Amino acid sequence: MFRYMITLFRSRSWCRPVPRSGRLTLETNAMGTSQHWRTLATVLTTTVLAATLIGASAPPPEPTTPPLTYSAVSASAPAASASVSAGVDLTTSRAALKTLRAPTPTISGAAAVGTKLTAKPGTWTSGTSLSYRWSAEGRAISGATRSSFTPTTAQQGKRITVQVTGKRSGYTTASKTSAATLKVARSSTPKISGSATTGKALSASVGTWTSSTSFSYQWRANGTAIKGATSRTYKISSAHQGKRISVQVTGKRSGHTTLTRTSASTAAVKSPAPVKKPTSVKITSSTFHCPKGYPVKGNANSGIYHVPSGAYYKATKPEECFATTAGARNAGYRASKR
Repeated sequence: MFRYMITLFRSRSWCRPVPRSGRLTLETNAMGTSQHWRTLATVLTTTVLAATLIGASAPPPEPTTPPLTYSAVSASAPAASASVSAGVDLTTSRAALKTLRAPTPTISGAAAVGTKLTAKPGTWTSGTSLSYRWSAEGRAISGATRSSFTPTTAQQGKRITVQVTGKRSGYTTASKTSAATLKVARSSTPKISGSATTGKALSASVGTWTSSTSFSYQWRANGTAIKGATSRTYKISSAHQGKRISVQVTGKRSGHTTLTRTSASTAAVKSPAPVKKPTSVKITSSTFHCPKGYPVKGNANSGIYHVPSGAYYKATKPEECFATTAGARNAGYRASKR
């Protein structure tokens, strides 16, 4: 629509078109009689009437009418030409954005090097798109923008948080940050050394953990805790023959995540091989007797061996005693003739 300027003086008034600037201005001569501020409706009505009186015609309405602006400019009236102008702002404000339902996220998983952490964002307003940003001690971690994150040695000893940002058209963008984890701890899978044989001792080595970590141990047989087996070493009981042994190591340090790691299992526990009995024993003392289990006397000077039933058996001081006569013969001795 056309915009018109109405200038009112004491004696006369007239209208003139003004550019389509979005402003409608009422000017009053400072020397004239006092004029009352008019409402926007009054100004528009006066404008149309004045335009009709002077034969002005209004053009067809525009497809989109620019917003009208209301403004007031005042000045002192040192001279007769001083004037006061006023206008009205008809700009329509946008509808207020809605507020997203934005719960505080949580983190699941142990804060440890090599262990995956997962962000749990909670229930946001339906249709909200979420983005993630992981941080260590408040500093954003480069590239950590997915819903899960696996700490490396670069984050060892630091607390981890995740910020979840939600966006949806027509809603105010919202960001929520989780509580911090405990400090990221480092751990290793323990290893077992030693033979998986009854009566033998096994030892656990913990590997590389966060410095100043304290350890506790629990030995297991086929996955079941062995009562009392809580030291770094374990002597295998015959009760566990045929079972596989493993050790569980738990590491603790103040302010850090407590971690538990379990070793690989040993082979099935076996019995020790039978001790092979020697065929002979050397005699170093001056005696006429052979030890139990070695009844055959061997005389090294003569190269003759004597059996208990022989005539010279009791009178012979042995230098070597044998378990069997075959053992004596294999050692180079010959049988006594009597």
